[in-house]
Parts: sequence; C-alpha cells; structure tokens
Amino acid sequence: MADSASDPVALGAEAVVSWACESGLVADSHAQRRLASMRLEVLAGGALPQGDAADVALTAQWAVFICWVDDRIDRRGLGSVPGELERFTAPLRRVLVPDTGMPNAASPQAVVLAGLWERTATGMSARWRERFTADYADFLDACEQEVALRRAGIRLPLAGYLELRRRTITLLPMLDVLERTGHAPLVEDPRVDAPLQDLRRAVADIAGWANDLASVADDQAVGQENLVTLLARRDDCSTDAARLRAAAMIEERRVSLAVTAAALRAEIGLPQDRREELRRYVDLVETFMAATLHWLAVTGRFTCAPEPPGAQREHVPRS
Repeated sequence: MADSASDPVALGAEAVVSWACESGLVADSHAQRRLASMRLEVLAGGALPQGDAADVALTAQWAVFICWVDDRIDRRGLGSVPGELERFTAPLRRVLVPDTGMPNAASPQAVVLAGLWERTATGMSARWRERFTADYADFLDACEQEVALRRAGIRLPLAGYLELRRRTITLLPMLDVLERTGHAPLVEDPRVDAPLQDLRRAVADIAGWANDLASVADDQAVGQENLVTLLARRDDCSTDAARLRAAAMIEERRVSLAVTAAALRAEIGLPQDRREELRRYVDLVETFMAATLHWLAVTGRFTCAPEPPGAQREHVPRS
C-alpha cells in the first residue's frame, strides 16, 4: 500500500477533509468518512489536469461546498416544513448581494460561501460576478421550486423535470468557478453567445442525468424522483429498462455537446486572439465534463445509505 505521505491523491483527500472540518461544514466522524468517500479531489484534479495546487484546491473546496449544500437539501429532508428551505437559503443569497455583510448567527454554509466567494471573485470582472450570482441564485430558486413540488405531491412530466434538473445540478455555477481556477474566461460575443449557452446547458444536462443514474437507490430511499424513476413511471417499465433509456439519453446529449464544441472550435468569425480564448474555454468545459463522468464512476458519494429525513437536523449535501 502506498504511503499517504508520498501519495498525492491521498494528500489531496486529507486536505479536502481537513478544510471541510476547519470550515465547519462537517462536524463528526461519520460526515468526515462520507466526505472522504466522495473523492472530490479526483473531480478537481481531473477538471484541472495542468492546474497549480492553489487552483485545484479552490476547485475542490467549491465542489465540497456545492455537494454538501445539495445533500443538506435533498438527503436530510430539508424543506418538508413550509419556509424551512427558504430560511436556509436566505443567508446564502445575502452573501452574494454587494455591501450587505454577513448576517448575524450565519450558518456554516453561508460563512463558507462568503470565504469562497471572496477568494474566487477577486480580480474577476463585474460581468463574471453578475453571471455567477445569477446562476447560483437560479440554483437556489430551482431547489425551492423542487421542494415545493415534492411537498405538494406534484410529479413533473419529462420535459418539465429536465428543465428543472438542469437548474438544480449546480453545474453552471461550477463552470463559472472554473473560468477563474482554469484561467479560461467565457468569451462574451454575440456571434458565439448562443452556441456557448448550448454548450453549458449540455454539460449541465449530462452531469445531472449521469448523477441521477448513479443515485437511483439513494433517491428512492428518500422518496426523491429522478430521471430513472420518472422514465420507469412514464413508460411503465422496470428500473433496469429505465436505466438503459437514461443512458441512451446521456449518450445522445454527449453527441450534441461534441457537435457544438467542434463548431465553436471551428469558429472563424472572431479575431484570432478571441478564437484562441474560445478554444481554451471549450477545452476547459470538455475536460470538466470528462472529469465529472469519471468522478461519478469512482465516487463513493452514492454508496453510503442516505440518512433518514429529520436525522441530524443541524446546519451542517443532489449536485
């Protein structure tokens, strides 16, 4: 067995768990083991294979925050009581409003978000700040919508579910973060705006659907419908058959992403320097997509039995 002192992956895992403990996101040994099993250092390292240690670490910390908040909402039954989720999300929203300051008795999640935001937004453009804030606020809006639908017993048709899932996966805020840590800003130009948005939406769809494929058992255990269970219900088929249909949808979406990426790389309507920036961004997105799929294949996030609704209701995550 490799000595952890000389194993960069082990050191990365230890650093991730240590940071989460020091930040207050995890507070007990069970949470530490669960976080270690997620192997988020694998996701961050795969997303930035040429990145320096500081950029990879910041990416991993964002991944921890995103997953932990997401599981806090979905795995702990947050939102079963009207207004409960909104009380949880309000401090997170406030963090991203300029000049409002940290709320009194802020949750650990709000404190961590404030620290990550300060470190990440430094040096970034006003347009980037606006984009990240809008994307993260939309994620919170979507979570509140999803919880309200669940509480009302409303199950969406496939098209409605796919639109909502694209927003609850927290993929667009993570892509925004990668502009900073991957040093590849989104190229903002009317000539490529539409295909770039298509590219970003495709990554969100693939990640969300692949996540659903991996988390079927956990979602069923907490009464959370996902793509697989929706397909099984809609088509009156077995879970295994629904898995195959979901996998086919993922492959079809990956093909459309590749077509969009190729078209963007072949773009000739921009000045040369802008074309190079565009290709760097497309490379970053595709590398992150590959890293996400690899991470989902090796992660232990969905191998632990989910905690029952109501368990450990303190503020201590579905990405």
